[in-house]
Amino acid sequence: MKLKKMMTVGLASLTLLGITAPAAFADKIAIEPIFTYGESLNASQLEETRETLGVAEGTNELVVAVNELNGLLQDDYPYSQVYSSTYITPADSDGAVSVEILTPATITAITEAQYKNAAITAGAVDVDIKVASAVTVDGSGALAGVYKAFADSGNTLDAAAVEVAQEELAVTSAVTEENQDNSGYSDELMNAAIVEMKQDIQEAKDANNGSLGADEIRQIVEDVLKNYNLDTILSSDNIANIQNLMINFGDINLTTAQKEQIAAFGEELQATGGKLFEQAKTAWSNVDQGQLKEDSMGIWESIVQFFTNLFGGNDSTTTEAE
Repeated sequence: MKLKKMMTVGLASLTLLGITAPAAFADKIAIEPIFTYGESLNASQLEETRETLGVAEGTNELVVAVNELNGLLQDDYPYSQVYSSTYITPADSDGAVSVEILTPATITAITEAQYKNAAITAGAVDVDIKVASAVTVDGSGALAGVYKAFADSGNTLDAAAVEVAQEELAVTSAVTEENQDNSGYSDELMNAAIVEMKQDIQEAKDANNGSLGADEIRQIVEDVLKNYNLDTILSSDNIANIQNLMINFGDINLTTAQKEQIAAFGEELQATGGKLFEQAKTAWSNVDQGQLKEDSMGIWESIVQFFTNLFGGNDSTTTEAE
């Protein structure tokens, strides 16, 4: 599948080249309503997509061409078509990003949580994003449309952050595809774990003058996966890919708005996590906390605080198409 290829290429290039920390994004990015659509749609499919997304008359429209996907997505996959489309509207939501897939049967490889996690990583705030496709696709073309919409509005997202966001999308999609039938796994649980890793990395960076070593990040990943009961479900390759992703994520300078939205998204996932989060609670109560403290001194307090907050009483083409 294309996303697996993208993950392999992305991880290899990031490992070889590295990512330098970019300047922080603006806390608020103004954007007017925009409809982005894949150039492979025929006239009837295009109209169907407009209607599905509820695009208002007079909305600015942007076509996403096949030959610009590599530049937008920071990859080198040989794209041949693009169908998935987006309707992006501004939101007065304290920086929040909302994502709704209106045609879940035709977006096969990327979930709402994955779109949202990646969009926040790339720097999007204060927007509502609706996604649809007239044919069955993996859905990465829609994210290219998000990136193009911001660039068209004069708010080009940082290339390094986009590359990490794309890597995140590839890694989490591949992990979910591989483990979706495993008992104890869910996409929501995995994305919540990703959010917690981001929070712990940012807190550790803030406490260490903005820097954090790769070994410390690997330890954060291991501890979070363990506390979500995912350490025995995911393969060693899954875990290594997540660790590499988080090491690259650690090189990004996030704004206050992004940090707040990562935290808010984590709370949202936790609130709707259901049974598997209760199982994580049981695992946490049984974990050797003394050993964890010894193994991961710098992140101990953030893990304790996270779980205190989480479990406290207050609370018809192939998928290679785009």
